[in-house]
Amino acid sequence: MKSKKINIWHVGNWCIHTGQKYIESPFLAATKGVEILNYAQQFVDAVKGIDGADVFSQPSWELYNLSPEDFEARLKWANVIVFGDVETKVLMLHPDFFNRNKWGDNYVTFPDRFTLLEEWVKDGGHFHMMGGWYSFSGEIGKGGWKRVPFHNVLPVVCLDGDDLIESTSSFPVRMQNPNHPVLEGITLDEIPPLLGFNETKLREGCTSIIDIQYMGNWYPLLAARNYGKGKVSAFTTSASPHWGINLVKWKKYDQLWQQLFTKL
Repeated sequence: MKSKKINIWHVGNWCIHTGQKYIESPFLAATKGVEILNYAQQFVDAVKGIDGADVFSQPSWELYNLSPEDFEARLKWANVIVFGDVETKVLMLHPDFFNRNKWGDNYVTFPDRFTLLEEWVKDGGHFHMMGGWYSFSGEIGKGGWKRVPFHNVLPVVCLDGDDLIESTSSFPVRMQNPNHPVLEGITLDEIPPLLGFNETKLREGCTSIIDIQYMGNWYPLLAARNYGKGKVSAFTTSASPHWGINLVKWKKYDQLWQQLFTKL
C-alpha cells in the first residue's frame, strides 16, 4: 500500500503474565514462569505493512516513566499515535512525584501531557484510541478519559462511570457510509463477531463510520473527526484479544488498519 512516510507510536496492550503458583507447604510457595506479551502484535504487524511506515510499540508503564524531554521527543517523531488500554493516570502521574530524592527545594511540575497531545493533534497529528477496559471511561471509570481536557478532542463523548458492554456472542454492526474510503473493499457481512465495546456517544459534528448495537440502541464503533490540522479517530472495541479475539483472525484485519491511517 502506497503512503507517505509515517511514524506510528503505539502505546498499551502489553501485559506481564506470571506462571502457575505452587504451594508445597505452609511456609513455601513458588510462581514458576513469566512472560511479557504484546497483545497488539498483530495490529503492530498490520500497520508495519503500510509503505513507508516506521512503528514503535511500547507498554503503558514505559509511557508512565518517560521524562518530559523524552515525551516531547516522541511527539516530534510521531505523526500517528495509537493508545490502547492506556488509562489517564499514566499521563497524569510520573515516578518523580513519588521519589523523595528528587523533590529538592524547588516546586515540582511537568508540562501537562494532555495539553501537549492536543497541540500535537492541532499541528497535524493523527491520534487514535482503541477500546478496552482502561480506554475511554473503562471499567468502573478507571480509564478516566471523561475527566481530562483531551476528552473534548475525541470524536466520541465518554460516560461518567463504567462503560463496558460485553457478550460471549456478538453484536450487530452497521456501516453509516459503506463508500467511506476507510471501508473500501470491506462489506458489512465480513466483520467478525465482536465480544465487547466501550459505550460512548458520537460527539456533535463528528463522523461515525461503523456503529454497533446493544439492546436496541446504536453506538459508535469507529468514529472520526478533524481537529485543527490533524485527525482523531476512535475504535471502541479492541483490535486484540479478548474483545478482538475474532477480529485478529479476519482476513481483512490488516486492510482496515492500513486504510484507517492512510485514507481517513
